[in-house]
Amino acid sequence: MNKGFTLIELICVITILGLIALIAVPTVNTMIQNSKEDAYEEQIVTIEKTAKTYMSKNSLKLPSQQTGSLYCVSIDEMQKAGLLSKDDIKNPLYKKDSTEVKEKNETFTGGVNVKWNGKKYTYEYVNSCG
Repeated sequence: MNKGFTLIELICVITILGLIALIAVPTVNTMIQNSKEDAYEEQIVTIEKTAKTYMSKNSLKLPSQQTGSLYCVSIDEMQKAGLLSKDDIKNPLYKKDSTEVKEKNETFTGGVNVKWNGKKYTYEYVNSCG
């Protein structure tokens, strides 16, 4: 008696593996995209916290305490001050040739708007200072 698999058995195994791949690949892709988006949001939080540190060291640049007063701390300023490294400004959502705002730059290039809202200073990342 010959030992081995029949053609039907091999086709069944390949079909089952194909079905498993059909289910697994979209799930894995979704998980990867979600983790990239989470990393993007964490980068934004890091940049905003770094802006707070920068402004505490450069308090003369704080906007006046009048509602609507604004100062934009650029990523370059924070890097020159030694507060941000190249790894801190890498964009995890970057896609070459993308036109989406979140995806088109390999690194974060904007800055953080520091505003007086009447009670305290608020910090918000923006895509460009100016």
